Amino acid sequence: MKEIANMKYTYTKEYLSKYLYDNVSELLDDPKFQALIVEKKVAEDANSSFVNKAGYDEINPEKGRIETKFTNYILPSGELRINSAGENKRDKFDILRIIDGTNERIFEIPHDEYFNKGKRYGSEFRWSSSYNKSDNIKVNNTSLLLKYEVTR
Repeated sequence: MKEIANMKYTYTKEYLSKYLYDNVSELLDDPKFQALIVEKKVAEDANSSFVNKAGYDEINPEKGRIETKFTNYILPSGELRINSAGENKRDKFDILRIIDGTNERIFEIPHDEYFNKGKRYGSEFRWSSSYNKSDNIKVNNTSLLLKYEVTR
């Protein structure tokens, strides 16, 4: 019979804080970890309350429930995408904020515009990584984003 190793409990906030400090560069290479930090920080930047609920990440006093999606990877097809942004999100947010970490752009699309005018591919929303400056990829979705760009 194989012996079970004893493990020290190192999951308190103090231990995790030290782990985070010692490994921040490696952790930021993980897209899910980076996205969570972006969601929390953008809520703070927008004077919202970060809630991380199913269907939305923050509540803003003027804009209501905001779902934030972050992407920073260009697909081989030349597209950017967000995932988990299909019917599972319908009626759960007021604004969909998309943050393009590759081109450093921010978009805030109203719920009804997103669902009525955007084309989803399963649970994905895709658009041109060049914003159609050098291609004709996903023109409709790209135009929808550009209509609601809020980058300063």
